Amino acid sequence: MPKKTVLTSAELEYINELVTGSPVDPGETRASFRVDGGEKSNNLLLQLAAKANLTLEAEFEDYCMSFPLRLTQDEFHAIQLRLAPPTIYERGPVLRAWRLHLDEPLPLLSDDGHETALSVHELSPNGLLVDVGPEQHAPKHLHLHLALPGEQSLEVDGHRIRKAEGGMIAYEVDYPQDKDAERIRSYLYEQHQRLHPELQPELPPEALAEMPEHS
Repeated sequence: MPKKTVLTSAELEYINELVTGSPVDPGETRASFRVDGGEKSNNLLLQLAAKANLTLEAEFEDYCMSFPLRLTQDEFHAIQLRLAPPTIYERGPVLRAWRLHLDEPLPLLSDDGHETALSVHELSPNGLLVDVGPEQHAPKHLHLHLALPGEQSLEVDGHRIRKAEGGMIAYEVDYPQDKDAERIRSYLYEQHQRLHPELQPELPPEALAEMPEHS
């Protein structure tokens, strides 16, 4: 069996720098790796990226993270590799996407931005746990908007899959805009870091000095 690669603290911190750098303004890009394995290796990477979804896998005792890889080639034929926000999975009898319990539920919004009677209590990359409110019928399909704290709202399409405890309803959701799916993963990643600081070890100053700065 091939030996698994284990990330060092410095490598994990660098991944965090790459993923959580904030390229909010148009034209900005996240920090990236420059890959140069020679012409044959570079061509192989580009061919794989064109035909398959490439990921970097980070495995922990209770969680694993799958970082999508984005490859581009510049005018000098050098490959730039960027990490997108990961999907986080929690280990157990069945590997499943990690779900964030929201201390303050987020209201689902109508197209005109008004709050509906529905509120989100748990959030995952492709799912919502929704309270439909007293004496409200749980809609089979959702076409609403969700505003993450401090951000603009994003469009959510969902369909009802089951009833949960406490009268909650579980919905499987899609995001019509790919960038919105990435925003959800980025928010979940930031919250996972906040809730599990033990996965983000403190580094000595000499290690931090080697990290690339981001704006």
